[in-house]
Formats: sequence, C-alpha cells, structure tokens
Amino acid sequence: MDEENTRSLKKMRCSFMRSPCFCLNQGVRRRDIALKIKAVSEKLDEIAKEKAMYGFELYKAADHELPRLSSTSLVDDSSVCGRDDEKKIVISMLLAKNSQEARDVDVISLVGLGGIGKTTLAQLAFNDAEVTAHFEKKIWVCVSEPFDEVRIAKAILEQLEGSTPNLVELQSLLPRVSQSINGKRVLLVLDDVWTEDHRQWEQLKPSLAGCARGSRILVTTRKGAVAAMMGTDHQINIETLSDDACRSIFNHVAFYKRSKEEHERLTDIGNKIANKCKGLPLAAKVLGGLMQSKRTREEWENVLSSELWRLDEVDKDQVERKLFLPLLLMDDNNVEEASVKTSIERVRHLSMMLPGATSFPSSIHRAKVLEGFIQCCIKLRMFLYKWIEIICKLL
Repeated sequence: MDEENTRSLKKMRCSFMRSPCFCLNQGVRRRDIALKIKAVSEKLDEIAKEKAMYGFELYKAADHELPRLSSTSLVDDSSVCGRDDEKKIVISMLLAKNSQEARDVDVISLVGLGGIGKTTLAQLAFNDAEVTAHFEKKIWVCVSEPFDEVRIAKAILEQLEGSTPNLVELQSLLPRVSQSINGKRVLLVLDDVWTEDHRQWEQLKPSLAGCARGSRILVTTRKGAVAAMMGTDHQINIETLSDDACRSIFNHVAFYKRSKEEHERLTDIGNKIANKCKGLPLAAKVLGGLMQSKRTREEWENVLSSELWRLDEVDKDQVERKLFLPLLLMDDNNVEEASVKTSIERVRHLSMMLPGATSFPSSIHRAKVLEGFIQCCIKLRMFLYKWIEIICKLL
C-alpha cells in the first residue's frame, strides 16, 4: 500500500511540474532573473567606465595599514595629557644624564601600539627648551613605509642646509650628509619606522657616525624587532593612558566651544564613551572629534551603545585597523554602519588619502563611484541568492 501511495505522489508531482501553468510561471521567473542580472551587469560596466575615466584604482592594503598623515615636529602641548613622567625620562636620556659618553651616537627607541602617543612624546621632547639648547642641530624625519633611504637623506640635508639638494643618487647624498653633520651634536628623530630589514638601515647609518659625542637618534616604532634592528641602546615601552587621562583628552575635543549647559548635560555619558578608549590617546581624540557634531543626548547614547565600541574583543595589534579606520569612515547619521557614504567633512579630511586624489570634488566622486560599485555587488548577491532559492524549490 505504501509503495502505491508513493508512486501516486510521484506521478502527481511530475504531472504538476509538466503542467502548462507551472512551466509558464517558471519561465517568467527565469526571465525576470535574467533581466535583473543583465541590469546589474550593465551598471557594473557603467561603473567600470567611470573608474577608468576618473582614474580610480583598487588596491589591497596590508592588514596593519591605515593611511597615515606625515608627521612634523610641531605639537599642541595644551591637548596632551598623562605623559609627564615619560617626557622626563626621554629628555633625561637625550641630555645624556643616564649614560654619560657611552659612545658617539646613542639610539633611543619609543615602542608601543599605534595611537598610543609615541609621536606626541617625541614631539614634546624635540621641542623642549633644554633639548633645543643642548643640540646644535635638530632634525625630524617621518619615515613611515616604505623605508626610502634617498628621501630620508634628502630630508636630513634639507633641514641641515635649509634647501633641498638637487641630487637623486644615494651615493651622492650620503657623503654630503656625513659632511654636514661632521663634528656637530645632532638630534635626529626618525618617526614611524616599520622596516625590519637591517640592510636598509645599514646603508644610512655610516653617514651619521661623524657627528659629535652626545648626539642622539630618537626612533618611534610599533615593533620591538625594529628597535633591535636599529641597534637601540635604550628602549622605552610606552604604556596606555589612565582612564582619567583619556577622559580629559576626549572632553578637550568633544566639548570644544560648547556651552556650559551642553557640557553639564552630556559629561556623564561622555565619560562612559571615553572609558572605552583602551588607554589610547588617539582613540580619545578620534571619538571626541566624532562627538563634536552630535548635539542631542540620544545621539551620544547611540554612540555609547554601538557595537563598534566593543574594544575588549579587538586584539591590541589590530586596534588601529578595527577602530580608527571605521571611526574615520563612519556615517554621521548612523553610528551602526561604517559606510562608504561619509559626511562632507570626513571626505574632505580623507580626500588626499585616496589613491591618485588631486582635489576635494574629484575625491567625492571617487567615493560615490566606490559606493555605487559596492551597492551593485550587494544587489547582485541578493539576486543570486534569490535565484538559488528558486532553483532549490524546483528540485
């Protein structure tokens, strides 16, 4: 009996699938899907043409990479908080109070997480009055990536001589560097060094050997391996700030030019937001900048409750990529979505970080092209899921 029922059901199913009504419905669905896929394909072709027209290039960044602005020696010390002890230690080492005449040039390295304040600490020491009086020449070079020996040598010469040398070969530049610093007590800051390849540093290092005893090289880096590669004599590991210091930095930025009433109304929730900074001063500054445009308590509460601030789940070596970049790209109207559709202010801030960007308006268009591409990919994925769902139902 069961076999007969099974056969009857199979016959009914086959009869239904061969019915004209079912075939017509199936044909209409396939036609609709084909038309939608064709429309998406045409949109992708249109975006590809705009990509070529405006020179938009897609590239894959390294996991640790966040586009970094070039640093300078200038610093607003009024916005710095919680680094007095570290500043005294660095200055003491620069003035050779702890290592008298150990050798001609000591290398001091500041090591710590991205955003923890290494560059700021180096700037504070660089601009200290005692340090300025102690050294005959002070030089600041933002190294970053890649470690370009020619560019570094030119930057050193430009600050020593007051003009950019018209030289292109390292072979010509290094003897001139050596000649310019010979016999002088020099402070050279190499900020944001990434390379662990000792061969690159070894090419530049001999040109610095002729400076006077008591000269110092101050390095900032995130990697202890870099500090070791550069022959560091004194390594200072920069620790995270206290919650009080982070709150002070956050409030300094977030409540800039705000009324006393706003300050009183939002301070309690602002302190809770600042406590999520994991002791990173840059996180406090970025968060403070984000809150400047938010006026209501509801907006502040939305930021506080956002999934984006679950920093306890972020590895320390990934804080910059997983926190700072989403913050910079965040849509002002929705803190839950790190959208490509940024506000005008953030596109202006990031415009020169886009590959090949030359102006603010063109960068906005590039962002729109990228957003259009992403939206098309999302639609294509949705169509494909629907198509798969229909096919599964037909099987």
